[in-house]
Parts: sequence; structure tokens; C-alpha cells
Amino acid sequence: MNPTFLVLTTIFLLLISQPTSAQSMESKIELGPQFTALTLFFDEFRGDVTEPGFGARLTYNVNRKIAFEAEGTLFPNKTIFSGLGEGRAVQAQFGVKAGKRFSKFGIFGKARPGFLSVGEVFINEPGATLDFFGSTLPNARIGRRTHFTTDLGGVLEFYPTNRTVVRFDAGDTIVRYGPHFEYDPINFPELVRRPGRVRHNLQITAGVAFRLGTFPEDKDASGTSKPAGETPRYEVGIHFTSLSLNPPRPICGFPCIVPDDLGPITEPGLGGRLTFNLTDNIGLEAEGNFYTRQHGSSRFSFLPIPSGHMFQGQFGVKVGKRFGSFGIFGKARPGFVGFTQALRLVSSRIETFPAFDNRQIEVGEFRIGTTKYFSTDVGGVVEFYLSRRVMTRMDLGDTIIRYGEFAVPGFSLSNLIGRRPPETKHNFQFTGGIGFRF
Repeated sequence: MNPTFLVLTTIFLLLISQPTSAQSMESKIELGPQFTALTLFFDEFRGDVTEPGFGARLTYNVNRKIAFEAEGTLFPNKTIFSGLGEGRAVQAQFGVKAGKRFSKFGIFGKARPGFLSVGEVFINEPGATLDFFGSTLPNARIGRRTHFTTDLGGVLEFYPTNRTVVRFDAGDTIVRYGPHFEYDPINFPELVRRPGRVRHNLQITAGVAFRLGTFPEDKDASGTSKPAGETPRYEVGIHFTSLSLNPPRPICGFPCIVPDDLGPITEPGLGGRLTFNLTDNIGLEAEGNFYTRQHGSSRFSFLPIPSGHMFQGQFGVKVGKRFGSFGIFGKARPGFVGFTQALRLVSSRIETFPAFDNRQIEVGEFRIGTTKYFSTDVGGVVEFYLSRRVMTRMDLGDTIIRYGEFAVPGFSLSNLIGRRPPETKHNFQFTGGIGFRF
């Protein structure tokens, strides 16, 4: 079934599900920041790549069911969407959301056209010239290219207070790449025109918004101005996470030229969390995440860096303060980040080579398997308490990974084992989800 038709049908059914409420809304306008992770699919050869972005959203609520929205996002990494362009990118979507709003949460569908604009793109253009390492390359230039997009998906909103909205979006960002030119493989530098193409891409967004206007005093479901009773001792939650990994410095067992810094590779994942609250201000936590993609399978598959599926476990403490309907905490949680396909030196031995003046050389035995590295998650947490039992949470921080000594097979008898000393890498991680307290 056509996805556009499916979304429009869902929106129509939501609109006619009940009569419009006579209750007036205290505010028509919502404004707030957000984080997003966009996974772009290129083709079967190049695979897909995920990039993190930061932005803001402005919403005008026509009524309790329908709203118009404008959203802008900046993707800060310069090697944005590897293979699409080498500059920073911006995204903007403008459209409508429609659904049903309950007292503490709302469910909506969305349809929002817009664009994705990427800088420093290699473009074949008739008549243009490009200075390429001291030579002139005809019919080419470096510039910005903009692609038409359509954002279709679902929205889940939570309302901790009259003024606050916590929002999670998930959907398909459809990108249309227009017709373009490529070099003719037979008659270089002549150009041939290629048709446009459409790609479907997963995008997940989490953010907070603030309603503008005058409101009555915030109250919870029990009618009191703040949640009553002690803080529940246990919390169990589910979440999505985005880890922008800075891989360890690669080494090659054969002559090769590779950059010292491969740049961040962002991986999306899913996970869960268990918290035991010692007091209102201190909690003990255990969190596990699994990253669904094959790490390193497209960009740097030729390098012996840790790859395969990633998994993560963090165990530690959060400390902070609760303010009625929300809480702010700091966290420090040691743990591990693992990879299912990592090259390991499992043993070594000294062998004598009579053909080379009885030279004694260390020879290694290597295997590919699962390896875990020590990690420490340091950062901040913002929690919103929808009721005594339900909460939402967003984490922002630095996941510090300590990579041990790394070894690869050498390419000469003088050096049959190439080694890289241990090193530490800092990695940005964002997590957003919901939890249940008891």
C-alpha cells in the first residue's frame, strides 16, 4: 500500500473518531529544542549511514486535534552522510500533525514536506570547471545541493504540566534525489543524464517544548499541585539511543594510507534501564543497549577496526534533585561497549627461521570474535513525571571508551605483528525513552 495514502487515511480516521472538544486550549503555540537521528539509505552497495542533529520546532495548535508545524535541524558533523556530501547539512520540514489528545498524553500522525540541503557536494555540471589537486577537471564543481523531502510518521506526546510537552517522533523521511549528470564511462569527460530516484529513510526525534500563554496552576491527576507521597523505589524503562562513535586509530598489517581520525560513526540502538532509588536524590542504575546495524560494514569495512553488532552495558549512579513534575540529575556509570566482530591476538610464540640466519621472530595467532572494552558514561539526565507511575527521560553525555592494545598480522618477517598502544576515545551519546515506577 502507498505509505502516503496510509498516513492520510489514518489522519482522517483520527479526525472523525469523536466530535471536536468544546474545551478551549490555553495556548496555541509550542516552541522547543530537539535531538534527531536520521539514517539515510543510499543503495545496496554503499548501505546506510546515521547522523545526529540538533534543532527546534514551532507548533501552532488549530485545535486539540490539528496543528501546523515548522521544524529545522542542523547536522554538525562535516563528513555528513558519507557519500552524499562532505559539508554540514540542514533539514527543514513544514506541515501538519493530526490525532487525539488525552489528559496526560497524545497520539498523532504527521505529514510534512520540506528539504535536506547538504554542503560540499561533488556535482557534475555542463560547462563548470573544478581545480582538482592542481589540475582542471571539466564539467564538475563543488557546491551545495538541496533535495526535496517528505516526513511521514507518528508522534507520541506527554504532558507533565500545563506548560510542558515531551515529544517522541518516529517515521519515514522520504528523500527525492532529482535528475543529475554523471561522467560517461566511455567518452570522458562527456556527461550523461541520470534520472531521479526516491529513498526511504528512518528518522527518530526526541524533544521538549514549552507552551506559551497564561495557565492555571499545574495540578496532577489527584488535584494537588505536586505529586504526593514518597518517590517510588523502582523504575523500569525502554528507550532508543544514538551513540556517535569515534573509532580507535586504525593500523594496517600491509602498506596502506588511512587517516588517523576516522571521524564519528553514529549508530542507532534500542535498550532498557532499571533504577533503584535510594532516596529522592540518589539512584542506582543498570542499563543495556543493542545496536541494530552492522557497525563499520560500509564506510571502513576494509580496515581492521572493531565491527559487527555493538552492545553496551552501564552500571552506576545518578545524583540530583526532583522538582515536583521534573528532575535534573548528573550520572557516572562505568560499564562496557562490545563488538561481535573484532580482530584479536589470542596467542603468540617465538619461531626460528634458519633461512634468515636463524632469526627469532614473534608469530601471532589471530581470531575474529566478540570483544568488550571498558567504558564510562558521564553526563546529565532530565526526567519528567507524568504521574506517580509514569515518567519520561532524556540522557545527554559522554561515553568514554578505553580501547586496549590492538594487534594485526604484519606483512614482513621483520614485523609479523603490528601493534597499536591502548587509547581512550570520547563519544557523544543521546538517549530518550519512557519508564514505569513502582
